[in-house]
Formats: sequence, C-alpha cells, structure tokens
Amino acid sequence: MRRRRMAFAGLMVAAVLAGGCAAVEPARPSSQPSPAPYGTGPMIVAVSPDGVVVADPGSGSYRGYSSRGELRWTDREAYRQDADAVCAARCPDAVLSAPAGDVPTWRRPMGRAALVGGAGKRVLSVRGPSDAVLAENAPGKGGWLTVLRNGVKRTRIPISSAAGLLWVEDPVRSAALIAYDDPDVAGADIRWFRRDRHGWRPTGRTAPAAGVWGACLADGGDLTVLTGPSARMLVNGRTVPLRTDLRVAAECAAGRDGAVVLDRWVDERGVRHTAVRGVGVDGRQIWGRELATETTVAADPDGRRFALVHDGTAEIVDARGRTTSRFGGVVAAAFARKGELVTLDAGARPGRLTLG
Repeated sequence: MRRRRMAFAGLMVAAVLAGGCAAVEPARPSSQPSPAPYGTGPMIVAVSPDGVVVADPGSGSYRGYSSRGELRWTDREAYRQDADAVCAARCPDAVLSAPAGDVPTWRRPMGRAALVGGAGKRVLSVRGPSDAVLAENAPGKGGWLTVLRNGVKRTRIPISSAAGLLWVEDPVRSAALIAYDDPDVAGADIRWFRRDRHGWRPTGRTAPAAGVWGACLADGGDLTVLTGPSARMLVNGRTVPLRTDLRVAAECAAGRDGAVVLDRWVDERGVRHTAVRGVGVDGRQIWGRELATETTVAADPDGRRFALVHDGTAEIVDARGRTTSRFGGVVAAAFARKGELVTLDAGARPGRLTLG
C-alpha cells in the first residue's frame, strides 16, 4: 500500500465517520501547531528474506537494499509520484507504478526495464511479465482488476475503484485479498485469492467491503483481520467478533496464533496516543498497552510475538503482552521471516535482528 495512505485510518477517516464510535482528532487552537502527519518518517515498504524496499523522506527516494544491507537501487522520481512499490519474487527486485499514469517499471540491481501493462495501471503483485495482478480505472465509473496467470490465462474482475484498492498478502505470499480504504464504499466486495505454481486465482469467497478500511492476513489466509467500523476476524472462513475495549480497531498485525489491533488519536494538547490490544484466535482481548506516542506494530508470522516500535525503540512482546527484549535506534521494523526482524534507523538504513 502507498506510503501516504498507510494505516492512519483511525486518525483521519474516523474524523468524518457518523456515529462517533471511532477515535477522532480533537480541535486545537489555531495558534497551536499541528503535529506532523503519521507516517512521515522512514518506512519499510516491502520486505523479504532477500532484501528490503525503504521509503526515505530524508532523501526523497525509494531505496532497495540486499539482505546484507547493500544499496542496490534508488528511485527519487517514483517517490515524488507517490508510486506503489511491490517486490517481485524477492526483494529488492521491485515494481514501481505511479497513479498518475506512467508505465510501471521494474527496478533490479542491473537496471530498469518496462514491465507488464501500460499507463494508468497499478501493479499490485508480480513475479514476472506474465504472472501479475494489476488494477486500473475504467474510462467510465469503477475499474478492473486483471489477474495474469500461467503466461496465458487472463481474468478480469470489476472493482469499485483502482485508486482506493488495497491488495493485502499473508507473510508467505500464498494468500491475498482486495479491500478498499473507504469504509463507506457502496456495492464493493472484499475478495480472497490463493496462489499456486501457476500464479494467483480468485477463490470465489467474498464479503461486503462497506465498513472496512484495511486488513491483515496470516497463515495462508486462514486468519484474517478486517479493520474499520465493521472490524472483525475470520478464522478458517468463520467470522469471529473482535472483543476489545477499543473505540475502533483501526489497524492490525496478524500471525498464525494471534493478532494485534490498535487505534490512534491526538489529544487537545497535540499529543499522539496509540492504544494497542493483543487478541487470540477467538477474537478476545488478551493484553493491552496505552502509549502516549506514535507506535507501529509488526507480527512474527507465528503470531506469538510482536514488535512495537516507538520512541526510537523496538520493543518485543510475547503473546501475553510481556516485554522480552528491547533494541534502541529503531524507527521502523518488519519481520522478514519467523524470528528475523528487519529494522530501520533514523537515517533509513536497514539492519537485521535474529530473535531467540
């Protein structure tokens, strides 16, 4: 998903929701400066065991690094256009597709080459020129999702819009879904996909997209968390209510055996707050944290520990919310695989931690 549209729905979208059930940003005197928007620091855009793609506002660029921290490529134009950056079979090989209409381009250590599709197409997933998922707006209303499979088969699925479409994959990239970042979207569906050796295919499973503005998947898609006013969990296809004390489950991070949901708000003094809740596969709250700071969360693929990044520190907590370790000098983190955490420092330089 795009760097400026990443999970700050609880801070921005909730302000326009009717009913007042979500966290909202209180009004502040005009003389009081507003805090910087959420997500303006260095961010991990995509990660795999082989490398990482970073969004770096300091240099105004996307950067691709190998697993050893070697810089393989830099793209300032794609960053300027707020392009989507999606890893191919492995990072840092990536496809960059801008919403303004440029042809998607493939960034590799050895250079740059045109990829599938043409102007106006967003590349959501890709393994190669004949194995990809693309979204595009139709000349009239709505748009199309195009699934290229096995080099020959092409499936076209009508969608509400390409601009607000979210493509969410599980950690091993074997399951995915599409959703929309607008909780008031009308007539659109969440759709699930599976991947085999030939590529992606729709499973036929759908759910109404209204009331949902984000999602996370784990364990081959057997566990799904949908976030927004109609937040809920789906386990092996069965809907499980989320039973937490949050005003709204605005964001999530999920693993096989559990998940974290969180909400954000800004108080009347301009202080950012993050409420973090750990939940089990039954949807019940197990633990909670209240942090008077901006916090991001990453889930180990097994769902038995999570990385809470705040105040320049990565705090590792277990399934009961107990802190097991801390690492300083970290502004962003994501799990590349079970027990391996990729981190960014304030200069957007990546590092790797092996968690015991």
